Amino acid sequence: MSFIPEQGNYPRIGLSVPKMKSFYEVVVVGSGYGAGVAACRMARTGHSVAVLEKGIERWPGEFPEDITDASPEVHISAPDQNVEMGKGNGLYHLYVGDEQNAFVGEGLGGTSHLNANVALRMDDLTERMNIWPPEIKAEGLSKYYDRAEQMLRPNKYPEDWPPLKKLSTLERQANQLGPDYSNRFGRAPITVTFDNGLNAAGVYQNASTLTGNDCTGINDGSKTTTLVTYIADAWNHGAEIFCSCEVTYVKYIESTKKWAVFFRWLQPGRQDFSEEFATQPFFVLANTVFLGAGTLGSSEIITRSKAIGLPVSDNAGKWYSGNGDILAFGYNLSAGECNAIGVGPNDPKKRPVTEQVGPCITGIIDMRNNPEVLNRYVIEEGVAPFAVSAFLQTLFNLTPHKVRPYRNPVEEIAAKAREIQSRFGGPFVGALNRTMMYLIMSHDDNQGILTLENDKLRIAFEGVGDTSRVRDLHEMLAQMTVQNGGEFVPGPFYTPIACNGLITVHSIGGCVMGTDGSNGVTNHKGQVFKNSDGKKKTEVHTGLYVVDGAVIPAALGVNPFLTITAVAERTVEFAAKDRGWVISPRRITQAINFKAPAYAPPRPLQPIPSQGGIAFSEVMKGYFGTDLLSEDYRTAECQGRSSSSTMEFFLTIIAYDLRALVLLDDHSADIVGTVSCRALSADPLLVCSGSRFRLFSRDLNHVSTENLAYDLNLLATDGSKYKFEGHKIVDSRTLLNPALVWKATTTLYVTVSAGEDKGHVKAGTVLGRGILHLGVSDFIKELTRFAAWANLPENVTIPTGLATLRQQLASFQIGAQFVIYFARHVAEHFLPPMLQYPGSNKDMTYATTSTTHEQWYAPTQDGGSIRMHRWNAGRKGPILLVPGASVTFDIFATNLIPTNFVTFLTDHGYDVFSVDHRLSPTIRASMGQIAMESVRFDVEAAVSETRRCTGCTNISAVVHCAGSIATFIGLLDGTISGVGHIVASQVAMHPIAASVNWVKAHLHLAPIVNRVFGVDYLEVNSTPRGLKQLAIDQVLRLYPVGQFSEVCGSTVCHRSSLCFGLLWHHDNLNDALHSNLDKLIGGVNMTTLRQLIDMTIKNELLNVRREKVYVTPNNARKHLNFPISFIHGDKNQTYDLKSTDADYSFLRDVNGPDRYRRKVFQEYGHLDTWFGVQASKDIYPWVLEDIEYWAGKNKIGYLT
Repeated sequence: MSFIPEQGNYPRIGLSVPKMKSFYEVVVVGSGYGAGVAACRMARTGHSVAVLEKGIERWPGEFPEDITDASPEVHISAPDQNVEMGKGNGLYHLYVGDEQNAFVGEGLGGTSHLNANVALRMDDLTERMNIWPPEIKAEGLSKYYDRAEQMLRPNKYPEDWPPLKKLSTLERQANQLGPDYSNRFGRAPITVTFDNGLNAAGVYQNASTLTGNDCTGINDGSKTTTLVTYIADAWNHGAEIFCSCEVTYVKYIESTKKWAVFFRWLQPGRQDFSEEFATQPFFVLANTVFLGAGTLGSSEIITRSKAIGLPVSDNAGKWYSGNGDILAFGYNLSAGECNAIGVGPNDPKKRPVTEQVGPCITGIIDMRNNPEVLNRYVIEEGVAPFAVSAFLQTLFNLTPHKVRPYRNPVEEIAAKAREIQSRFGGPFVGALNRTMMYLIMSHDDNQGILTLENDKLRIAFEGVGDTSRVRDLHEMLAQMTVQNGGEFVPGPFYTPIACNGLITVHSIGGCVMGTDGSNGVTNHKGQVFKNSDGKKKTEVHTGLYVVDGAVIPAALGVNPFLTITAVAERTVEFAAKDRGWVISPRRITQAINFKAPAYAPPRPLQPIPSQGGIAFSEVMKGYFGTDLLSEDYRTAECQGRSSSSTMEFFLTIIAYDLRALVLLDDHSADIVGTVSCRALSADPLLVCSGSRFRLFSRDLNHVSTENLAYDLNLLATDGSKYKFEGHKIVDSRTLLNPALVWKATTTLYVTVSAGEDKGHVKAGTVLGRGILHLGVSDFIKELTRFAAWANLPENVTIPTGLATLRQQLASFQIGAQFVIYFARHVAEHFLPPMLQYPGSNKDMTYATTSTTHEQWYAPTQDGGSIRMHRWNAGRKGPILLVPGASVTFDIFATNLIPTNFVTFLTDHGYDVFSVDHRLSPTIRASMGQIAMESVRFDVEAAVSETRRCTGCTNISAVVHCAGSIATFIGLLDGTISGVGHIVASQVAMHPIAASVNWVKAHLHLAPIVNRVFGVDYLEVNSTPRGLKQLAIDQVLRLYPVGQFSEVCGSTVCHRSSLCFGLLWHHDNLNDALHSNLDKLIGGVNMTTLRQLIDMTIKNELLNVRREKVYVTPNNARKHLNFPISFIHGDKNQTYDLKSTDADYSFLRDVNGPDRYRRKVFQEYGHLDTWFGVQASKDIYPWVLEDIEYWAGKNKIGYLT
């Protein structure tokens, strides 16, 4: 794809920062002449190269043309006045210094977008000055100038092109000054194309349209900038380019022998977090670094790096020069028009050939023939860009030290008339159209100093504008102007208030070349000296180079960019030779295909543009504990607080495809940024590729819980890698509580682990935990700087006036979609939930025991039948598992948790049995009316079957809830025998209702439901299958299931809570199990339910006639004089803790304490004791230890 500005097919060669790798062989800072050379030549060696540019990527056609577009791009730095205003990476950067001021351009291509194009070599006398290192003086720069000119192709304004009035005016003025000047007049070589075609890098350029707006950016594609040459060639050879990256300092990491280049990402919205923006820079690692951020930028980086601890010569920032630049104007010449104002976007003159402006500079009076080198200079004519034309007349009127010509009354009236004509008619008529702009490059004493003040670069150059040389040059320009009937106007800073200061567009020095650290900052190769004096003053940082105007040791007396380019060509040649690298000399003869680099490995395909995306920045702060590796985040936070161990992150989250983010469970957004934590690294930790942000992802380990998940891959400057896992928890705790909604969405629970094996620390080892919080002020910044964008179809034609409005509306729609999505998910937890019918999550299952599962039916004494289950994994046990009412053996064997109880036992070699009795919903008899006395026959049959199959005289049993009640009824009345040990879960002989159940029991709520709805069998796992069941559901919506933290939308939860009380602590269930409760829990008949309620009212086992016939001391002495252990969850809302406490105390009182145990498990409820997601860690080991203890002691089961 060739590049044709008129067609608007702008390429985009820059990558977004999230695409940046953590390491490159070479990092180039900047993209101007020196940096462009470094990037191009290093990329041609075949090594990985990253280019970091502070400004943004602009191509011809995208530059401002009027004051409306240009003013937002102005950035002013005045550290003496503590002023920093404008766009941080604006195209136009003005440094207001102490007597010396400077103007630079910032963007991909650097100041080459804004300079006046003059490509002149420095003269021989300047090149032989002693300021240059002897290696350069001996070798010269001629071949490197040749290389620069081969790429940039400077040429003179063609003789056969339209005559330019500003050029002829300068020629006339040279003639007026005499032959010494007229003989030195000529056309300057400039980097402007006057023919359409490919340049040396394969980029298509157009012929100049002579608009003259070079100093604000040319839009016709004729300016030969580094973007369309060196940088484009670097990209074509594999360099990766990143814009909006302001490098602040560099640091050498001794442990890894690599350089860390720290930078701020100037992404919109990040700078609002001013403190974090300043203190938490990104970094990228490299073996070799080339600083080409411009004279001021590179000097600032070196000076700041030195202040932070990098060994650098004390001369850093010294010997700064403005290159002897002088800017002045010849205003309102009576001798004729000059046409030295840039053409506006809607030029009213529709200029004929004779009225063209031309490139900014075309003519030169080259006075570099003086035998005294410091008296050499050049005079060039210039063009004031259209964007500033509206202010020129006011500026000229206010500027002091003007030199006025003698005018007779008629001439004075004519001059005033021309002023009025410009005032009302615009800059292309009258006085402004008769104004010349003069640019002089000369020599100064390069005694300027660059320092940091409040971490901002400060330029100081005392007396730079108050020298005899400057005064003489001003007088000469005044003479040139007055002789042509105009007023001489000095530059805008040449005023008494500004101490006759100057402004330069050619800053040089600050990191000057020298023979050692005592007289320079860099050596002849551009490598940075480590010391200023002593035996080590010649030692350099072999991997740190400066390649821009900062190395030039003094003013050149001419436009410096060609010399800067030549010196950079020399530097990179030495850098490649020192490393044994070969710079490919390949000539480019075909147009660059901007879809993919021609001479680099293929890059990943860019994603298909989505409808739009969102981005926001976030700062969170808190404490991080490393001493006590507790799994409790609060404990870790307290430990971190006590030791002042802080953690903070500054992240930018970008979702390029909003639709995918909100609709696909597995989609996530990119995260870039840094994490600051002194406990892990002295420098900020870099968030690397692969880091993801997931929005409202289902927490599979918890019920009705969604997480905002932050999974970060972190890299320290020493190469250490860490895994940062953070999550915000949004769940039912937020129900109707705005304060808890705020807490949930602004509190991040963090775990940091080792990202790789390092020494004795293995990957995955937890290094610490903590909690971070989002502050109110940071939240406001996050909201106000939230960005949304829409990608509109390219094939839709939109009227120019409506395009912006349509884009804004589409972007608003994308933002609204995100806000609605976010609010809806929060509201689902904040508002009381609608009841949901069970859904199937068959994909969320876990592997269970590999032991064969056997099933068969067995008869009972009363003529019924039971279903038996067996998993024979060895000669341990046997153990019989008896479930409660409305559930099956699956509460012990479910595949919806990672490890169930059956798997746990078989993994330990046990022979495991279970039973589905007549209260189990899979048994047909469960639909009838059943008394608890009947169930004891089922348990007896199960014990008998277990003994029969194993040949054991006695067995161990684990009995739960109603299964436990039935078992103890059978034991106490002598129906059941052959049990040598029991673990009774939650209840046994003294059913004491928990608080809510106690109220229901005494209100006889279940019988009321029975009578009102005519229901004899209450479905717990109902699906919407009839008006009666739907009516029950609507009533149960209002039925409480416990504390707000237990609220959910499951019909199973509400129905089972009506029957039995809340059967679990939701925190112990995972999402898969909670979503499939209907697979585990069935219904209950009213006879059983009423009998259980009666027992809780009497607090004792009863028969169906409500008689207390079972729990007597005599029965206990006769039938329960063997090991029995009771377990209970402290959050059980079915049976109160007093239940098993009463059982435990009763048996100890009757039979003594030796055979009985009781264990209360914290944070567990009723059924979650057996299918809680962490039960295999919290419950099962204790139960197994108890079984093994009593089996070994009393020779139970196979140990008989």
